[in-house]
Amino acid sequence: MKRRLSWLLRLALLANLTGVLMVLLGASMLPSVGVAWYDAAPDLSGHVAATVLSIGLGLVLFAVTRGAARGMELGHREGFLVVGVGWFVAGFVGALPYLGYAHLSPGDICATADSLQPAVGADFCSVTHAVFESVSGFTTTGASIITDGLWGDPGFTPDGRLGLPRGLLLWRSMTHFLGGMGIIVLGVAILPLLGVGGMQLFKAEVPGPTTDKLAPRVGETAKLLWKVYLLMSAVQFVLLAAGGMSAYESICHTMATMATGGFSTRAASVAGFESGYVEWVITVFMWLAGMNFTLHFLGLRGRLEVYLRDPEWRVYTALCVGGTVVASIALFAGHDTMGSLESVRVAAFQVLSIVTTTGFASHDFETWTFAPVALMVLLALMFVGGSAGSTGGGVKVVRYVLMTKMWVRELFLLSHPRAVRPIRLGGRAVPADVMRAVAAFVAVYLALLSLGTAFFALDGQDLLTAFTGSASALGNIGPGLGAVGPYDNWAVLHTPSKWVAIALMVLGRLEIYTLLVLLTPSFWRR
Repeated sequence: MKRRLSWLLRLALLANLTGVLMVLLGASMLPSVGVAWYDAAPDLSGHVAATVLSIGLGLVLFAVTRGAARGMELGHREGFLVVGVGWFVAGFVGALPYLGYAHLSPGDICATADSLQPAVGADFCSVTHAVFESVSGFTTTGASIITDGLWGDPGFTPDGRLGLPRGLLLWRSMTHFLGGMGIIVLGVAILPLLGVGGMQLFKAEVPGPTTDKLAPRVGETAKLLWKVYLLMSAVQFVLLAAGGMSAYESICHTMATMATGGFSTRAASVAGFESGYVEWVITVFMWLAGMNFTLHFLGLRGRLEVYLRDPEWRVYTALCVGGTVVASIALFAGHDTMGSLESVRVAAFQVLSIVTTTGFASHDFETWTFAPVALMVLLALMFVGGSAGSTGGGVKVVRYVLMTKMWVRELFLLSHPRAVRPIRLGGRAVPADVMRAVAAFVAVYLALLSLGTAFFALDGQDLLTAFTGSASALGNIGPGLGAVGPYDNWAVLHTPSKWVAIALMVLGRLEIYTLLVLLTPSFWRR
């Protein structure tokens, strides 16, 4: 009886925190509602319905379970459960504006979904497509199922009046922005007000094998991270606007860049602006977004030496610079009309876009058959990812650093079997349990990559599409090669493959174990 009661209380706590999350997500839709109202756009009714439904259901959940959840301690198991359930809830709640636009807009958008010329937005008549776009946004993957409606498509003008409504495109970018630092981390900052500790949520949510607390209380840490995130976003917004980009598109691309997401308002992505200045600004901020935000916080306080002292930062920057040098030389040597400066700009943009898992495109790198070395550089960087504690996805640079040190140590021990040689990172010995976790993570990552590839291939995709699609979804990258290239979309996948991609995106965003632990019988035992 006590055990049953305990789980009932845990479910009440889960429902209570889920209600808070739904209210926050509904409140986050208000800027998009405002844009839709200002434009008198057809997505207004759908946006309003989504906002009311999200906030209304969230308030009901919170009110009904408030008494039962009050005073309960949030243990590590509850933390993992809240994070796992919270991300899936966010995926479905975030899909509501898309579904609302398709089904509640004036005119019968969904009636043309199966015709030869479907109406703009007919992609979102499908629940699968709406959830895919939402999850891709929150996980900062940037993979899209939109086949028609982005600005720059035939017949659409950059002001958005003839494409998808501006409010809907703003919501796409907003999902990136929220997911970048973590929806749950945002909630951690206010959980002390609810009388619930948030350290367990923070550990489960923040990407990377280690998390440095910037303040004694986790709520303060979350607030400090968000302040850094917002400050850097404000600087990028000003720089993009100064380069001639409209305020609206500056906001959208800033949110996508700082989250290392990749959603763009343009069908040609960043290439649609035809501006070297815009590309360089976004390149620099992709580089910054791929770093550990702890370093940015300390750097803004005048401790700039922390960058050079951090071994992960040195390797990350070396990969970015080295990849750019190799790719730019290959592009310049293989392309008759691409000058040296343009080669450097294109190479730097695409290298940073891939290594940070942002997924923007300034060039269709699938056409780089004239420079196969540059294409191979991008393909290799798909498996790297940003730094731990960044908004980037992937395996993370620090894990490769630790794995390399482990390989070197094993080679040394072959000739010196009695030697004691601990693995060190930044001058500190790395505990054996951390090394074991890193090795296990890489093994599980490769296993999921293989399973995803096999599933996509069995579902009818060619091997190149299956492999890079699996790597892109699990690494939260966005573009792959083949049918899911930088200027293609993921609508070509069959419905089962889209749901597998959704699962891979969430697994990758939550560093795999946060979700897999929920599937183990030991997790549910007392």
